[in-house]
Amino acid sequence: MLNASNKFFDGKWVRAFIVLTYSYFCLIILIEVIRRYAFGDSSAWGEMTARYAFVYMTYAAAAEGIRQKKHIRVDLIDKIIKPKSMTLLNIYYDILVTIVAILVIYYSLKLINVQLTFGIVMTAADINMAFAQAALPLGWALILIRITQNWLDSRNLN
Repeated sequence: MLNASNKFFDGKWVRAFIVLTYSYFCLIILIEVIRRYAFGDSSAWGEMTARYAFVYMTYAAAAEGIRQKKHIRVDLIDKIIKPKSMTLLNIYYDILVTIVAILVIYYSLKLINVQLTFGIVMTAADINMAFAQAALPLGWALILIRITQNWLDSRNLN
């Protein structure tokens, strides 16, 4: 079961999602700029949906960066501390990110519940704000999955 989920999450669907959301974001912004300057008109829904596509893309890309171990970090530390200390620092980092992820997921789910309960919609579109807010728990859940995959991969190497 674990290998099947590893293959599922390591498939090309995350990268395809990143490319699709980025393409949507760029296309809508281009259309809105053309509409604004060529026709003197623009739509609020275009800008708003592009903004939320960007948020979804950012979380998917962050999770992909964690999986590929290409996230932002200070490379100088790798060169000045011992490998065993670096392993402990990576464990510390993973624990901190896991704590933050759990907190973000918990509180964002509470907010989504409020948005669904009271029917809060986006100002420019008749879409529930819970759809936009879902980027947080989904993105951080994917980050947790990626951290778990990295841990399992490191266990298999040892």
